[in-house]
Amino acid sequence: MTHVELARWEDHFARGRGFRGVHERELRLLGEAVGPRAGARALDIGCGLGTYAAALAGLGYETLAVDWSDAAVAATRDRYADLEPRLRVSRLDFEDAAEVRARLPRAGFDLVTMRLVLAFMADKVAVGERVRELLAPGGVWVVTTPLAERLPQKRRYIGVTAEDMAVVTEGWGRGEWYDLDGGGVRCFVLRA
Repeated sequence: MTHVELARWEDHFARGRGFRGVHERELRLLGEAVGPRAGARALDIGCGLGTYAAALAGLGYETLAVDWSDAAVAATRDRYADLEPRLRVSRLDFEDAAEVRARLPRAGFDLVTMRLVLAFMADKVAVGERVRELLAPGGVWVVTTPLAERLPQKRRYIGVTAEDMAVVTEGWGRGEWYDLDGGGVRCFVLRA
């Protein structure tokens, strides 16, 4: 991960703090984009406090929520223990290609989500390739991210550039996007 050190993430999540809250409209749009899928498999990368992962489990997905922060993993487990076994949580550094290959099944997920995470990944192209390897045929990758160009200069590090998204979205079978609000957060729905 780039920009923010692991110790800072650990402290942030240990205090029970999240980032941008997940609002009802966002969850409704997610449900419309990917639909309820009883028994389908989902991977939520960078789960934070687990709200998105819990929503996926609520849509019927057998969900694995991963984060590189032990504090985030613990918080998600505590908050959503009642959703087990449909929601499982594990610590995983998604930028570590060897760890991802060793621990996650190739073509093992029907849906992969990344909410407010991609901007902090150093090699966005490699991340996209890793996601492709994890998706089953016909799978969907949902990336929710602020767009750097729409953010104030001092906060652009939390967003992705148009150039980054062009490279990441290249080569997908089809895709669509929608804006969540006027604050520059966009959701990309990429279909394999």
